[in-house]
Amino acid sequence: MAQAVDAPRQRVRLGRRAAAPQPPATLDALLKAERWRRNARDPELNKALGYVRAAVAEIRRVLALPSDELSLCTQEIKARLRDTLDQPVESLTIDSAWELYTELKGMLPFLGNGDDVASRLDHEAERGNDATRWHPWTQHFSSEELERLRRNYDSATPDPKLHGQAAAKLSFLYARRAEAGRERRAKAAQKRRYLNVLAPALLALQVVLVLAIVAAADEEGVWKQIFVAGTAGALGATLAGTMRIRDDLRELDDLRSFWPAMRVQPLVGATAGLIVLLVVETGTLDGGGQSGSWAGRALVAFAAGFSEPFFLGLVQRVAVIPDKKEAAVEAIPASDAATASQPDSTETS
Repeated sequence: MAQAVDAPRQRVRLGRRAAAPQPPATLDALLKAERWRRNARDPELNKALGYVRAAVAEIRRVLALPSDELSLCTQEIKARLRDTLDQPVESLTIDSAWELYTELKGMLPFLGNGDDVASRLDHEAERGNDATRWHPWTQHFSSEELERLRRNYDSATPDPKLHGQAAAKLSFLYARRAEAGRERRAKAAQKRRYLNVLAPALLALQVVLVLAIVAAADEEGVWKQIFVAGTAGALGATLAGTMRIRDDLRELDDLRSFWPAMRVQPLVGATAGLIVLLVVETGTLDGGGQSGSWAGRALVAFAAGFSEPFFLGLVQRVAVIPDKKEAAVEAIPASDAATASQPDSTETS
């Protein structure tokens, strides 16, 4: 009986031994191109993964270069590189992919030889001539320093100390550029978060406004007017956002942050249409001519949703109530004002 009881325990111990962790992957295995192939549905994620694949390919090229006396690629650097690459590719997100690319890019100056670092300095010199590129060398270091580091590689025996400074400054530059990109993505994400929070609040307030209009109005068919004005305003705002995406938005950060705004856009347009309906009802704006037709009101609501300056102009027109006395004075012609300012002849005599 004791042997029968001990048998299952022995099988459990054998199963645990079979599930022992695998040894860590080697650096060569982690650098294989097929390991980094992944097709994502998100185009921005595909872009980030493409940069990661390019950085991995650049590392393979740099490690294949012949080493020289200036090389900073120690076993410690390679161990750090291996730890950086050892992560599941399928679990990479947009932010984690960019972070991985940043780490790999910053290690490149320490993996290559002197010729590789010299070529990177030459690239920084050419990059400084392009005013559209962010964080050039001269934003953090002087151009004289760049020329001094470049001249070091023209000599027969380059100074290893200057080579180390060049690699450190290049890595610093790459980190600052990555930080700027990280800040832009954070701003877009924060804007998306705010818009996602404001959308339900705007919808709830819009429902309350509709109910208030229905409760205060005595007309029949007010629901139809509200529906026409809200729908026309939402259509105008959606059309304006679509045209902006088509014609104006070209940068990836702008497109990323505009998507949540596009989801809120119909609510903004519908709200503008309802406000215009109230303005028309007050008589401040002639919507639909003498008859006040639904087509005229729908057209004005569409224009308010489509054009923010038009809508803000209407709001300002309602908000600014001129003083009647000042308005009467402004209405007096200049000739009449001049006559009124002259003293009466009977009084002077």
